[in-house]
Amino acid sequence: MDTTQDPAAVQVPLQRQEELVVRHLPVARSLAARYAGRGIEIDDLRQAARMGLVKAARRYDPSQGEFLSYAVPMANGEMRHCFRDLARGVRTQHLDDDTQGPLAEQLGAPDPGFEHAEARVMVEEAIDRLDEADRTIVRLRFVDGLSQAEIGERIGATQAQVSRALARIIRRMRVVVAA
Repeated sequence: MDTTQDPAAVQVPLQRQEELVVRHLPVARSLAARYAGRGIEIDDLRQAARMGLVKAARRYDPSQGEFLSYAVPMANGEMRHCFRDLARGVRTQHLDDDTQGPLAEQLGAPDPGFEHAEARVMVEEAIDRLDEADRTIVRLRFVDGLSQAEIGERIGATQAQVSRALARIIRRMRVVVAA
C-alpha cells in the first residue's frame, strides 16, 4: 500500500469507495441538474459532481455519520469550483480583447454577475436543506412577500412564532452558506 497517501484516504477500502460512488451516481446527477442552465454544460456539472463523490468516498469516515451528509457538500463544492473557473476564464478572455480605459481598471473590476450567481446557488442549497415547513415559511416571506402576521394566519401560528421561526431558519441558512 502507498504510505504517502492522505491518511483519510485509507479509512474506507477501495472496493467500498467504488460501491459508494456507484450507488450515489443518481444523487450526483440530481445535484448537477439543479445547476443546469447557469452557463456550464450539464455534462461538465455531472462530472464535477461525480468528482465530488469520488473525493468524498476517499475521505469518508463512517464513524462521522452518513455518507450523503458528507458527499453532497463535496459534490456541490466541486460544481461551485466550475463556476469560479468559468468566471476566471471569462475575465481572461476580456483581457485579450481591446479594452476601454486603463488596464488596471479592467483587472480590478470584480464580476458582479458571477458573485450574484454563486450567492444564489449557495442560498438555494441552504433552502434545499430545510424541511418542508421551513421552506414554506421562507417562500411565503421572501417570494410571496407576506408579512409575519399574514404567514401566521396561513400556517396557524402567531406573528411571534413566525418571527422566531424566521430567525431560526435564517441562522441555519447562514451556517450552510458560510460552510
